[in-house]
Amino acid sequence: MLRYSPFVLLIASSLLSLSCADDTVVQTSSIDVQWDRDAIAVFEAAQSFSVVTEDVVPPENLPDLDDEQMAFNDMVNQLIIEAMQKEPVCLTLVPTNEVTPENQPDLWAANGLAQTTEGGYYYECVGGWWWGYWGWYWDSCAYWRPTYVEWDIGSLLIPVGPPPAEGEDPELIFAGLAQSVLGTGADTETKVRAAVDAIFQQWPDPRTCTTP
Repeated sequence: MLRYSPFVLLIASSLLSLSCADDTVVQTSSIDVQWDRDAIAVFEAAQSFSVVTEDVVPPENLPDLDDEQMAFNDMVNQLIIEAMQKEPVCLTLVPTNEVTPENQPDLWAANGLAQTTEGGYYYECVGGWWWGYWGWYWDSCAYWRPTYVEWDIGSLLIPVGPPPAEGEDPELIFAGLAQSVLGTGADTETKVRAAVDAIFQQWPDPRTCTTP
């Protein structure tokens, strides 16, 4: 099994990009996919992939996650594996324990998870009495009262790129960012599954999988 530290940069790049994704008007859920048009030949030639897991990350670079967070991260990795094996991606998985310098996948995928808190104001109509030409009268919306509220946003970033050469930074040629307001709609696992599927539905080189 190959334990190769530059692969960790895929995760680091994911989290860096995620921290820059400051969408102050996030709807209940949103998905954004970008890919490098100049790398279309890489997508077309790719036949195999692997996913960055703790098995290929040097211990000193592992994030400090509790058991629940690690289990959630493993679940996301499994969803990525399922999505990249089916249409429209149709790539063959190279398990991380089979990756060697001689047996490299054509593409690596990773995931970056984050939670941020956003805030803003909503305005509520407040009734009140007004003195006018005809005397006092009631206005059901006499003035607007601002109320500050906060909401938590969960973000999932999935970057994909070819194996970096030793000493080089990874090249990300595909990335999907999904964001959702937590505590709304479906449960988190259902949202993540739908987000992963939606991201890979926009794969640049759509294929029809063939059964062996």
